[in-house]
Amino acid sequence: MSKSTHAQTAAMIRKHIKSLGIKAQVTSDSYAGGNSVRVSLTDETPAVCAKIEEYVNQFQYGSFNGMQDLYEYTNTRNDIPQVKYVFVNNHASPEMRQKIWDFMKGYYAGMEGCPADVKDAQNYLNPNFGGYADQEIWRLFSGGFGREDFWLNQGVSK
Repeated sequence: MSKSTHAQTAAMIRKHIKSLGIKAQVTSDSYAGGNSVRVSLTDETPAVCAKIEEYVNQFQYGSFNGMQDLYEYTNTRNDIPQVKYVFVNNHASPEMRQKIWDFMKGYYAGMEGCPADVKDAQNYLNPNFGGYADQEIWRLFSGGFGREDFWLNQGVSK
């Protein structure tokens, strides 16, 4: 019995990511109306995530058009197995969240008296970064919204 298309896709992605020396969990799923592959990373830099997303995009044969409520086949290829959706998620470990929180306490003004432990800081609101601690931790971790400061401080270029 041969592997399903989504299992073949996951295997190719898993092999490539492993060749880069990156640890990831790659799973595939099939459901009514389609199939998908999910790549789960932990504590990777925004640059690594972008590199992986660039590679896996070839395995998604289209995208959903919400304005017309239909799936558009814009990337169909016959030389590789493909799926309807490929998701790449990067998760921050508790240790990484604490590291980012410690960075924030030294980087932003007005952090005097803030909780020492990131677990106690979830709902900490500081007007200097325009939101709750959890939101800013995610922004710094993902390098999004012009927030490369944390990774640059770690010696990682964007």
